Amino acid sequence: MYSTAEFFYDHIVMLYTHLVNQYEPEYFKDLEYTPWVFSLLGSVVIGLSSILPFLIIPTDEQLNRQGYQDPGESKLLRVLLSFAVGSLLGDVFLHLLPAAWEGGIEKSSSSGHHFQNSGLWVLSGIFIFTIAEQIFSGYANAYEDQPKKVTGYLNLMANSIDNFTHGLAVAGSFMVSFRHGILVTFAILLHEIPHDIGDFAILLRSGFSRWDAACAQLLTASAGLLGALVAIGGSGFISAMEARTSWIMPFTAGGFLHIALATVLPDLLQENNRLEMIKQFLALIAGIAVMAVITRIFEQ
Repeated sequence: MYSTAEFFYDHIVMLYTHLVNQYEPEYFKDLEYTPWVFSLLGSVVIGLSSILPFLIIPTDEQLNRQGYQDPGESKLLRVLLSFAVGSLLGDVFLHLLPAAWEGGIEKSSSSGHHFQNSGLWVLSGIFIFTIAEQIFSGYANAYEDQPKKVTGYLNLMANSIDNFTHGLAVAGSFMVSFRHGILVTFAILLHEIPHDIGDFAILLRSGFSRWDAACAQLLTASAGLLGALVAIGGSGFISAMEARTSWIMPFTAGGFLHIALATVLPDLLQENNRLEMIKQFLALIAGIAVMAVITRIFEQ
């Protein structure tokens, strides 16, 4: 079946071939395909997408002109927070857990122990992120910092782990072939854009300034570059490395579940305006729908 991902890939190759034939110097045409170069480039492109929300979300001054002393209380950001909850839930139930279970089907017997292990890692993620929230909250209260920044810190921690796996996936795919690498990079890029918008909204609601949120997003994105370097350095034993990191997806899923359902959603449930409640509910559904569409498009 000719998928949308393959359609995009074919057109990228056609454009690249045209540019090569028209403009590329002869010595470039003789260069061989080097997987590690494209692995790093793919990880950098995905990382740079994390600053896109900084460019499209209104500035603090624009929100203040609308009458919001605290930009985190604006109606737009609360809608974006609802979208973030939906995208996190969609990421967990439509991407992370299915990918972890699919890997278990390929590697395990019919005993089902892998699925139990995945479930335990999900619970571990929820449990550890709950403990981390309590620790961060205690630290914030002790030093009179803004306690609400805790949610932002938890989200950054979960995203760093998630981005590390993206780096592994990008580098591993380019080790297979250029075509496979492009498809995986493009799929992760489209998957990350709506996710990054939601993450940026969470950071703003947690008390981060726009500039601090953008810097924090870039910092977590660097974990993807680290993942790519790890995959490149271990290219001779990719299968063994994947086995050792198979816990990351379900663990991250548990962290995202805690952030979405235990920290962000309760805040949204305090909304009293019925119209705003409807907007936020629709934004939540939109977040799930976007993740569902992207997952369907790039389903192998």
